[in-house]
Amino acid sequence: MSALLRSSRDVLCKGCKQLLVYTSRPNSNKAAICRINRFNYARTYPTMVVQPDGSTITIRYTEPRRIIKLPLDLDTLSEADRRKRLQRRKPKKKMVIEDEIEDDFDADRYSHLWKKK
Repeated sequence: MSALLRSSRDVLCKGCKQLLVYTSRPNSNKAAICRINRFNYARTYPTMVVQPDGSTITIRYTEPRRIIKLPLDLDTLSEADRRKRLQRRKPKKKMVIEDEIEDDFDADRYSHLWKKK
């Protein structure tokens, strides 16, 4: 292990055992090549990213969101699937309700229910 280190500034990554070479002084602002070596970073939140094929990965994101869904490439879909997705994007037509119903309700038939005894 010490044969891998060329100078006092070279460091082995704990996660993947890759050699990290620093050109400046190692301090708290160093960059990690393979993984983040801190548990808590200021103002980042664990967020799940859903890729178009359905697979998910967990990342650290600057805004507090639970899920980020990446857009699907419409060029890779079949013609029938593409039409279905485009149809869902269009606004739905509003239904017109016709008020031509005969009303034969007589409130006097139920007046005994709300009169005091």
